[in-house]
Amino acid sequence: MNDDPGAFTNRKNIYVCKTCAGHIVTVDVDKGATPFMVDCQATPGCKGMMRSSFYRVFDQSMKAGFEWYRPTALQHLSTGERAHVDKGGLLLRSARQETT
Repeated sequence: MNDDPGAFTNRKNIYVCKTCAGHIVTVDVDKGATPFMVDCQATPGCKGMMRSSFYRVFDQSMKAGFEWYRPTALQHLSTGERAHVDKGGLLLRSARQETT
């Protein structure tokens, strides 16, 4: 396993929800750590948790709908988000531009 959090910059990952079976494609736009599990982002109203595919995405040309980023302005973050970012973690947002 690669312990360098920058090793996955610009790499795609897929998160799959165990509850609704929905999935999202993400891309790391900054160097940092991403979580193994996130709240479902695939289906509105789903309360499930999505699990990482550990960057086992063979088609890296897939379009990412979400991106992991390092925020520059920390004042609007919750205490938990700020602690996560301070420890090297990235946050998830909808992709700002077309990411192939």
